[in-house]
Amino acid sequence: MNDAPGGGSALALPYALDQPVEMHNIRLHAVRLSSRPLGWGPLNIERREEPRGGCEFLPMGATDHLVFVRLSEYYVRRESQGETTEGQYLAGQVSIHPARVPIRWEWKGKLNFLLLTLDPAFLDRVAREAFGEKAAPVHLWHEDGRHDPLINNLASALVREMLAKDDATRVFTESLASVLSVHLIRNYAEGMPAAPQPVPGPTRAVSAAVRFIREHYAEQISLADIAAAAGMSPFHLTRVFKKTMGMSPHQYLVEVRVHSARALVSSGGDHPSLAEVAAAVGFADQSHLTRQFKRILGTTPKKVRV
Repeated sequence: MNDAPGGGSALALPYALDQPVEMHNIRLHAVRLSSRPLGWGPLNIERREEPRGGCEFLPMGATDHLVFVRLSEYYVRRESQGETTEGQYLAGQVSIHPARVPIRWEWKGKLNFLLLTLDPAFLDRVAREAFGEKAAPVHLWHEDGRHDPLINNLASALVREMLAKDDATRVFTESLASVLSVHLIRNYAEGMPAAPQPVPGPTRAVSAAVRFIREHYAEQISLADIAAAAGMSPFHLTRVFKKTMGMSPHQYLVEVRVHSARALVSSGGDHPSLAEVAAAVGFADQSHLTRQFKRILGTTPKKVRV
């Protein structure tokens, strides 16, 4: 397949091949919403829909760190620095691509996704302020198809701010950029700062259970699975979890699923469908999603679509 974007002639490239690309300047046909005209600064978001089948090749990578949040299920093949990953990814899954790293994507079906772009200089500044001078420059790694509720919720908040356009938006989005930066440094950076020593006893077990739930909430996990990850019996974990968190592990799992569903629903317009959202976050079906959504948030998924 031709390595030119969309399989076209290299003469028609909208950017130079010898320098990183500003993502907001390419494939403009796919942009449905964009925060770029609002002048947010280091963190921006776009909602994009690509037609069925295509490819994109950035031989020098992008100027910004890229964070993708899928709004529907689709197949993607990625090639970068001699490594190839491919698969059928689900709505809600997150992919991360670091700035200035060559990348080639190829896809078969239609794409529907949110694209967050983060200025590397801002990420490095946050790293120095939060973790010390040795934490920068930050080297992120590639990540494909990960469930990450925090990034889903950040993307949802950014879309709402993009539509609100009020005076507080710039301050709010800069705070979200800081939150995202710390999250990326802690979870997706090479040579990340050493984590604090775990607190012994019940607090450590609850932290392990919370981490397991947030990483596997979209799967059909049981209390026994959560307890095994925490190194406790189901009975003892339930007791210390409720004392610490104010709810049972199962209640916490449902809340994580509901808030992840809200991020998908409020970010995706008419897509994905509620049945797809339910499947993506681990609910049995659409009716199960709707019941839990209304119980926890006091409204229905249909009422929070943007």
